[in-house]
Amino acid sequence: MAKQRRPAARRAASKSAARTGRPTTKATAARKASVSRKRIAAPIVKMRQAYAKAIKLYEKGLKALQRRNFQTAKAAFQQLLDQHPEEKELHDRARLYLNVCEREAGPKVKPPKTIDERLLAATLALNRRDFDEALSMLRKAAKTYPDDDHVHYMLAVTHALREDAEAAATHLNKAIELNPDNQLQAEQEPDFDGIRKSKPFLEAIAAS
Repeated sequence: MAKQRRPAARRAASKSAARTGRPTTKATAARKASVSRKRIAAPIVKMRQAYAKAIKLYEKGLKALQRRNFQTAKAAFQQLLDQHPEEKELHDRARLYLNVCEREAGPKVKPPKTIDERLLAATLALNRRDFDEALSMLRKAAKTYPDDDHVHYMLAVTHALREDAEAAATHLNKAIELNPDNQLQAEQEPDFDGIRKSKPFLEAIAAS
């Protein structure tokens, strides 16, 4: 059976490729596609590696935090923020834990002990509307200094700001009993405005 002869153009292209050492059109396209796939894959691999490193730092910081090793945890979370700015999803949690580390690793504030320190702490708490903290400080002060009129007056103010007229009146009565000057001060005190028309407050003022 006679062999089929290839078209002249195809034979010429094959001979040309053989002479020049260049691949055919199909081979060239395949090689370009392979190179393109490698170029796409490379950044994906790098992204996965970067994410793995970020997760490793996050877990390191979390474990250190659980062990109360705040300095190590702080370093890990800070490194995560600095070296992996692209990992936005991890940043919020890392910053939250970083704040915890900085607070815990910082110098401890000594709790107030003297009457003046407790009154100052209570005043600062009232200024930031933290009534529970103010009451805690003042109650401790009242146990140690039960006859301090200023302590009872501030207790009256704190309860008034919480709109607890009964408790406010109880301490106001005691403050006025210990120091009558507190009556005039209470009449002019804007912090009593929330309970000023209440029966307990009016009775406390009238009884003085």
